[in-house]
Amino acid sequence: MTAMQVRDLLELAWRSAGLPGFLRRPPSVEAAAGAVAERVRRREAAFLCVAEKLMYGVARNPLGRLLRWAGCTPGDLRRMVAADGVEATLARLHAAGVRVSADEFRGRAPLRRSGLELALGPRDFDNPRVGGGVSGATSGTTGRGLPVRYSWAFLAGEALHELLLLASHGLTAAPLALWLPAPPGIAGLHNLLVHARLGRPPDRWFSPSPPPDAGEPLARWADRGWRGARRLLPRLGPAAEWVPAEQADRVARWLAAAPRPALLKCFAGSAVRAAAAGAAAGLDLSGQVVFAGGEPLTESRRDFLSRSGLRAYARYAATETGFIAGACPLSAGGADMHLYADRLAVIAGGPAAGAGTAGPLAFTSLSLAAPKVLLNVELGDHGVLRRQACDCSLGRAGLSWRVAGVHDPARIAAEGVKLETIDLIRLVEEALRDLGGSPDDFQIWLGDGTDGASLPTIALAAQSAVQPEALRRRLRQRLPELAGGALAATLWIDAGALAIERRPLLPGPGQKLLRVVGAPDGARTAAPARAPGTGDASASRS
Repeated sequence: MTAMQVRDLLELAWRSAGLPGFLRRPPSVEAAAGAVAERVRRREAAFLCVAEKLMYGVARNPLGRLLRWAGCTPGDLRRMVAADGVEATLARLHAAGVRVSADEFRGRAPLRRSGLELALGPRDFDNPRVGGGVSGATSGTTGRGLPVRYSWAFLAGEALHELLLLASHGLTAAPLALWLPAPPGIAGLHNLLVHARLGRPPDRWFSPSPPPDAGEPLARWADRGWRGARRLLPRLGPAAEWVPAEQADRVARWLAAAPRPALLKCFAGSAVRAAAAGAAAGLDLSGQVVFAGGEPLTESRRDFLSRSGLRAYARYAATETGFIAGACPLSAGGADMHLYADRLAVIAGGPAAGAGTAGPLAFTSLSLAAPKVLLNVELGDHGVLRRQACDCSLGRAGLSWRVAGVHDPARIAAEGVKLETIDLIRLVEEALRDLGGSPDDFQIWLGDGTDGASLPTIALAAQSAVQPEALRRRLRQRLPELAGGALAATLWIDAGALAIERRPLLPGPGQKLLRVVGAPDGARTAAPARAPGTGDASASRS
C-alpha cells in the first residue's frame, strides 16, 4: 500500500469518528417539519451568510471573484436581496454574467468574462468548512468524476427532508430496501446513512456494483471499514450484497414478500428491471412503492411500473448538491417534485426559460454545511420550475417551489439531422411499449462518422420480446411526429444511418442504465460501419 493510500485510510478513520454522535437522537416528524420551516423563513439570511463567509470571505473562491468582477459588493447583495428576495436576485446576477456553466464547473473549460479568466479545477468549489463525514465522487457520466465530501451536519439536514418525504407518502414505518451501489460509490452509502440517522436503516441493501477486487486496495479497505463499523453500530443496517442487473428477480422477490407498503429506493432503470423480473416470475408487486432517481422517471417508465402494480415516484439528487427534490404524493404521475428550497435556491436560466418552460437549472447553496459552494452553477439538467402551495408534509413545511420535467437537453446528430435526445428516447420507449416490450430494453450508442457526425445505433436488449425489424418499422411511422423527424425518418431509417441491433446493454458508472452511451472499441467488430465511439454522452444525474 502506498503512502497516499495510508494517508487516505487515516483520513477515513478521522472522518468516521463523528458517526456515533450522528446516529444519536433520531428526529421526529414534528421536529423535522419545524426545522425545515425555520430554514425556509431564514433563506435570505442564509444566502447572504454563505455569500459573505464562503464566497467573499475566501480569497481564492471563484464565485467571490466573479461577484467582484460584476461590481457586486456584499452591501449591494444585501440590498438586492432585501428588495427582491433570493430568486429575483439570482436571476439579476445570472443576467449580468454571474453564472457558471457545467463545463466551467467541471474544469472542462475556463471561466471567461470580459477582463476575467479563471482556470478552474475540481476542488475550486469545495466548501472549506466541511470536516468529518464521508467522501465520494460524481459518477463521471459526462467526464471525469468530481470529488465531493458530505459532513455529518449536512447528512443530518438531509435526513429531515427524507423524513418529511416518507411522512408525506405514509412510509415512515415501511420496510425499506436499497438497490444502489456500495462503496467506493457514494449513492448507496449516502442513502444508508440518511436512513440510519432516522433510526430506520434499510432491511436489505442490494448493490448493482460488484465488491472491490484485489486490484483496488483502498476500496477494499474502505469496504472493510464500513463493514466493521456496522458490527460496532448495528443501527447502520445491513452490509451491501451484490445483486447485478441480471438477478433483478432477487429484488422483485423481496418486494413481493415484504409487508405492504414496502419501499424500494433505486435508479429508475433498476426499478423497471425489477418490475420486469417480477412479471416474468409471476410475482405480485401490487401496493409496493418505488422512489426512483438517478435517471429520468419518464412517462413510459411510470406506465410500465404502474402496470406491474408498483407506485413509482421521482426523486432528484446530484452528488454535488445531495438531495434536491422529492415527489409530491398529491401530484398526478409521481414526477412533480418539491424542491428542498430551504438549503438550495434554483432558477431556470437562459433566454427561453419562461413560466412553464424548461430551462437550464442553476443551483445556489444556502447552507454553510453544503459540500460545494454554488452560485448560479449549472449541472447540465433542464427543468420546469414553479411555486404552488401544497397540503402534504413537504408543502406544509414551506417547500412551495416545485420542479418537473428534469432532463438533459443534448441532441443526437446523424446525416446532418439533429433530434433532441429526450424526444428520441421518449419515442423509442413508446414504440417498445406499443410492441409489448419494456421501456428499458434499449440504449442509444453513438459512433464516429467519417464526416464528424455521430452515427447512432439502437442497441436492443437480447431478452427483449421486440424484434429489431418491428422496432424499425414503428420508428419509421413515429419519427415524423418530432421536430426534424420527417427528414430523420428518411435519412436515418430509409437510408440505414440508424442501426437497430441486438446487443448486450452496457452499464454506466454506478451500474446505472445510461440512455445514450459510447461503446468500447470491442463493440466495433459487431458493426464496423456504425461502431459506437468511446465518448459517453449521457448526462443522467446521480
